[in-house]
Amino acid sequence: MLAVERQRRILDLVQNQGSVRTTELAQVLGVTEETVRRDFEKLEQEGQVLRAHGGATRLEASRRDLPLSSRETENVQEKQRIAGLALRWIEPGDTVLFDASSTVFELARLLPDMSVTVVTSALKVAVELSSRPSVQVVLTGGVLSHRSLSCQGALADQALECYHIEKAFLSCRGVDVERGLSEANEEQARLKRRMMELSDHVYLLCDGSKMGLKSSFYFAKLSEVGSLITDREPEMELKQKLTLAGVAWHHG
Repeated sequence: MLAVERQRRILDLVQNQGSVRTTELAQVLGVTEETVRRDFEKLEQEGQVLRAHGGATRLEASRRDLPLSSRETENVQEKQRIAGLALRWIEPGDTVLFDASSTVFELARLLPDMSVTVVTSALKVAVELSSRPSVQVVLTGGVLSHRSLSCQGALADQALECYHIEKAFLSCRGVDVERGLSEANEEQARLKRRMMELSDHVYLLCDGSKMGLKSSFYFAKLSEVGSLITDREPEMELKQKLTLAGVAWHHG
């Protein structure tokens, strides 16, 4: 059995059973326990499973650091509606920040050729805007994340410090009314935290499927968001929390 076929079999078993043990898998697959451990390591690096003592467990969807190519195919129409709403708050002369989320990428696709400065950590955003000569694009630099096609790390943080950012447009993996915004990747969570700290006004772009989800790393409270832009009217509990926190919300 080829390694890719073996790892697919392992992933199927983990998804169906919730967890698997190294010793049992080695017997089922006819390989050594060390081979199974290497497969677990590779699947964990890909954000597919979570290694545990003696085996591996299923990683819930909200906690997976999905590659950008996967996220771009989720809830596309909802993201496009949200991007259309968000575009209203970008004006000539603005210095804005775009994160590496697939929702904000839809906003970049809609941005006309206008006199604005866009600071971004996202390679795809920079390439998308490169054909618009009036848009000044500042790419932060830093360590490349192959999953999100974005820059992160200390260099990205330092680049953000150089600009007065009037408006930040970002998304997240989950929005919990009690604990706030969360991400599946620790580096992305830390970078988004810094983006929010350095921006005058934060616009959170999230479709309804993310409401109530809890991912792995929390990076901000709801009260630290200036405006929530979503595709549907928030449920009553979330609306009450937004009102108490002084967060404006808009839906399309």
